[in-house]
Amino acid sequence: MFALRSKSFLPLLLILGASFGTGKALAGQESTVFRFDPKDQSFTRTSTTLRVDDGFISADKTKLDPASPAYQALIQKRSYVGEVTLFGQACNSNYAPMTDANGQLTGALFVATDCHKP
Repeated sequence: MFALRSKSFLPLLLILGASFGTGKALAGQESTVFRFDPKDQSFTRTSTTLRVDDGFISADKTKLDPASPAYQALIQKRSYVGEVTLFGQACNSNYAPMTDANGQLTGALFVATDCHKP
């Protein structure tokens, strides 16, 4: 199992080039931090470089599709690596679950490269 603690993923995002403050990422790269809600079993984007509507509106507060293979892996506290299509962009993606000290699921980290319009 791959678990990330809140202090360990920020340097990773910075190294990979995400800049949540401006909502921009390096060309072809995207990053997201998800919060997990155990009540409705959902992952909500709390910080992301992803945009909807051709880049005009942030994808903050949108949810990970429960039908996606990434969701199915994360809910079992497993990582997911594979191609996904998000808001009209095809990306090589990496999702990793985040857990607390007791092993409870708290969120997830998403990093994608080679994002482009299909």
